[in-house]
Amino acid sequence: MRCSSCREGELKASRFEHGLPCYQCSNCGGTLLSLSPYVDWMAAQDRTASESQPEPFEHDGSDTRHAMCCPKCGRLMVKYKVQADGRHGLDYCFGCEEVWLDRGEWTYLKSEGLHLRVTEVTTEAWQRRLREQASARQREERFRTAIGADTFEEVQRLHAWLQQQPARGEILRYLAQENTD
Repeated sequence: MRCSSCREGELKASRFEHGLPCYQCSNCGGTLLSLSPYVDWMAAQDRTASESQPEPFEHDGSDTRHAMCCPKCGRLMVKYKVQADGRHGLDYCFGCEEVWLDRGEWTYLKSEGLHLRVTEVTTEAWQRRLREQASARQREERFRTAIGADTFEEVQRLHAWLQQQPARGEILRYLAQENTD
């Protein structure tokens, strides 16, 4: 199979750690992962041991930015964000149930404790949560810009303190009254 990411390399049968079968590009190092053996492999993993030992990872910017076709069937693959920052996305073929991982993305998934959650990334609930996180970050950044970094830090300290207060509701009502007088 020809690599549809770099369009130059050949996909050769290979294995990730612990015998997980995949196809790896001889040129760009990308990997095609079949979900059927992945699900079997995932079920056999000790989640507590795997999640407690993340490997360090430096993002190298190698995530594909162009639309990819599935190397097996030629259909257009759908990109799913992995985290709200959008730096990494997994390309997914619905026809073949294959996932494309760019070079280093498996290491990235492991470093984030997500290598046992690849199938969850493609769910609507996962993607909705990422959109909500990105929206919250944008609102926070607009607020920081509007009031200034120093004032924003003070508001964050106040917010953290307020979360610990048993009379939080009464305090907020009092502050709201002060703003309207």
